[in-house]
Amino acid sequence: MDWARIGGDIHVWHGALDREEEAIRPFEATLSPEEKARADRFHFARDRKRFVVARGLLRTLLAKYLRQSPAELEFSYGQHGKPFLAGENALSGFCFNLSHSADFAVYGFARSRNLGIDVERIRPDSAGEDIARRFFSAPEVNDLLTLPPEARAEGFFHCWTRKEAYLKARGQGLHIPLDSFSVSLLPGPAQFLGGVEPCWHLADFYPAEAYVAALVYDGAPCSIEYLSADADLK
Repeated sequence: MDWARIGGDIHVWHGALDREEEAIRPFEATLSPEEKARADRFHFARDRKRFVVARGLLRTLLAKYLRQSPAELEFSYGQHGKPFLAGENALSGFCFNLSHSADFAVYGFARSRNLGIDVERIRPDSAGEDIARRFFSAPEVNDLLTLPPEARAEGFFHCWTRKEAYLKARGQGLHIPLDSFSVSLLPGPAQFLGGVEPCWHLADFYPAEAYVAALVYDGAPCSIEYLSADADLK
């Protein structure tokens, strides 16, 4: 892996969070005191371990790009919780975003762009029409109901991840109403259908079986390289 070749492209990484104890300890050693305290607030050990791996893997990947020690990296957070590099890397122009669902995490890395990424495990019991009518735009609800019943859960989470990725890229959270813009969810290329400025671009991908994910970024269209933290992290 040539860590310097990201250039004007975007790298998207994915990785599993459920790991053996001996594989978790090196990640935990890289965390800040604040991150360790946050990990300790989880009630269930499984959730604590997943948080440790998700944050430790983020630090490991960032450290490779920035040629620094994972434990030395500093973060700050926007008003709505979006993380940024701080300290000596604050003006580096290197940007990132992360998301995790169940036992899987995804990360996006680029230079001088705004990024948002989201992943969700497809859960049919959480993909109801009532939820869609509450949060989706009218065109999105109509498109969802045109899908055959067996395809609606996947369509629902395509819509959800694409909208969440946009909110995360903007860094404004739910101050942007979810129904104020529309994304595609029918089979075909992922795209914005309304309510979004043309500088924003949308891509979707399947990081693992039963998961869907989306990436949103601004600026000129670019190449996206998809990488596995379990196979390509060297």
